[in-house]
Amino acid sequence: MNFHENLKVQNLLKLAKLFPRRKATVTTATQRDLIQAASHPAARPSAGELLPGALAAEGMIRIERLLQKAARGAPIELRRACEDLVGAGGKRVRPLLTMLSARASRPDRKQAKGRVALALAAELCHSATLLHDDVIDDGLTRRGLPAPRVAYGNGVSVLAGDWMLSSALELALRSKVPGGVEALVRTLRELVSGEGRQLALRGDVSFSSEDALWVAKMKTGALFGFCAEAGGLAARAPKPLCDSLRRFGQACGTAFQISDDLLDFQSDAAAMGKAVLADVAEGKASLPVALALEKNPALRGELRALLSDELKQADMPNMGAPVDELVPARVRTFAAKILRTSALTTARKIAERERDVALAALNEVPPSETRDLLALVAALLLDRSK
Repeated sequence: MNFHENLKVQNLLKLAKLFPRRKATVTTATQRDLIQAASHPAARPSAGELLPGALAAEGMIRIERLLQKAARGAPIELRRACEDLVGAGGKRVRPLLTMLSARASRPDRKQAKGRVALALAAELCHSATLLHDDVIDDGLTRRGLPAPRVAYGNGVSVLAGDWMLSSALELALRSKVPGGVEALVRTLRELVSGEGRQLALRGDVSFSSEDALWVAKMKTGALFGFCAEAGGLAARAPKPLCDSLRRFGQACGTAFQISDDLLDFQSDAAAMGKAVLADVAEGKASLPVALALEKNPALRGELRALLSDELKQADMPNMGAPVDELVPARVRTFAAKILRTSALTTARKIAERERDVALAALNEVPPSETRDLLALVAALLLDRSK
């Protein structure tokens, strides 16, 4: 996203915050602006792009159809929101991990009963968190389109997410996979714990790298862990093997989240600085920012002052203000100071450490071409931030 697109989204976000309880309807022209601003290539590959041929080999085309069918099964009041989110696509890495893990657990068996249902449950849980996150963060775009909360309102977005969670639990129950429901319930508790901690950090500049890493493990790593574990459970693999798969998935997901955070630092200084401010204001204590604040403690005071200015600007009708007023020079200076701390290099090394933990956990999985594919997924998810 270039600077002007980022500025457009920031201004629209300020408008949305003025009416947080009202249905967030937008005009066709504004929708076009949102779509244009959200359509930048952000190095977020789909499962098919990660592993060419994986869509057909692992039944991902069928899973995509079943996801769309599930969305159409939502109550009529929530259906459009569910259909829009699912229809906009996504990486589908989570269900791919479930399918690969199921085959890797028992390479001598072609089928693992219940694996498709658990793969669908994982993706529906992920979709539900997106719907909820957009409401919590006043999000405007999702997957290159106006977020469902913008098109249909916060209430519909929350309830659509609730419906997807209940559908995921029902799928886990109907899968009849021993331990599947219990694993999903545990995962949901971890997800909510991560969300709660992130919410508590909203606007707080005292967060540590331990805070950021813990949130990444809970919010992203937990669901990745379930996906890999679910494959083992579906294959009726021994508990030690399922535990190893869960460790693989959680470490893989944590590395994925860190690499996602690093993508914010590929913009110019002004856009990157605004992204950092927005993340902290929304409680997104990313690991690169946390490390930068630890390496240069003076930056905490600067960040606090910048956040205070952001809040003042959000209360002012400054849609026509010059660029220099909306993105002052000191935001660029602040961003440059973050880059000079070597925090990005440190964050990258931590992500690589998590990847290595994931690969080590795979040593407990029987050798096969499918296990090699799992290792490749872990590597590619991290390499996307280069």
